[in-house]
Amino acid sequence: MGDPCFAYDRIHRQPHRPRPLSCDRDLLSADLLDCSPRVRELLQIRDGPSVELEERPAQGTRHEVRFGVLVDTGERVAVKFELTPGTLAGERAALTWLGSRDGPVPLLFASGAAVLGREQRECLVSERRAGSPPTSIDGWRRMGRAYARVAQRRDFPLVLPVLDVAVFGQMHAQRIRELDDLLAGRVAAIPDWAFLSSPQVPESPPLVITHGDPGPGNFLDNGRDGTIVDWEEAQIAPRGLDLARLVFIALLGSGPSGYLARDHDRRARAAANGYLEVIQDGWQPSRPEWAWWITAAGVEFVHRRWQLGGKPGSWQAAADVLRATLTKDRYWPGL
Repeated sequence: MGDPCFAYDRIHRQPHRPRPLSCDRDLLSADLLDCSPRVRELLQIRDGPSVELEERPAQGTRHEVRFGVLVDTGERVAVKFELTPGTLAGERAALTWLGSRDGPVPLLFASGAAVLGREQRECLVSERRAGSPPTSIDGWRRMGRAYARVAQRRDFPLVLPVLDVAVFGQMHAQRIRELDDLLAGRVAAIPDWAFLSSPQVPESPPLVITHGDPGPGNFLDNGRDGTIVDWEEAQIAPRGLDLARLVFIALLGSGPSGYLARDHDRRARAAANGYLEVIQDGWQPSRPEWAWWITAAGVEFVHRRWQLGGKPGSWQAAADVLRATLTKDRYWPGL
């Protein structure tokens, strides 16, 4: 889910002070300690700062990521190198826009063409924020509040792709048609399936900026407001989508590698309650409205896993969570 390296950055912002290594060969064998000078890797952003690259954290699939420091200031940063042309454009737009409006995002230092050695690369340089994936119930509530801070904005960058209400509803119905034979046995006991599989999005929700991949892997919890990272799937979409995805992720138990899935229902409730506490117009989805949204999010997960051949988990597991949620009245926010 996104680039997992950001989720494990627990380093607080501080001046960069390289720690010297002792080269006392009377104490340590040369076979155990490499005393050769470290080769500096310098990244020069066109019309921007220079970055001294450091460790290479665990990698995602969309970008190459390196940690480093700004040469002039010692500020610790994360550098994303674009692997597929154009994939950083959405994240650049989202960070620029949200950062200028006190959004819960890392500061964007620079982006665009850069030179590393003799190679030219497209990259994005942002600050490294303190935090780690939320594990407590309060942490999940803080995560819900952070996503709501984004959703309550009614102005948004025009350069982001727009998924309007009607088109999203049609996409939802199309996914269900493609999954028809696979879902048939699981949806038989679900009340109002005709409504839940309808392309008609209930209550005409407003369009808001959405993250696209909300969850513990893309939220750095620091005990306060926290930071949302990895915005490459950002778009303008109907309100309700990010919240439903976040709740379904809690119920499914998804997270970054090594994340402990537990307290599924309590995490889901905490995330939704945190989200609804912040929304300024007092939005409280009705049972039918919420059932439609959790169905839309669940079907997205089932469909994507089916398309990817069971990655990152089986589509059957996602379908079973959706069925359990809708048939057992497992979770409804605000009620």
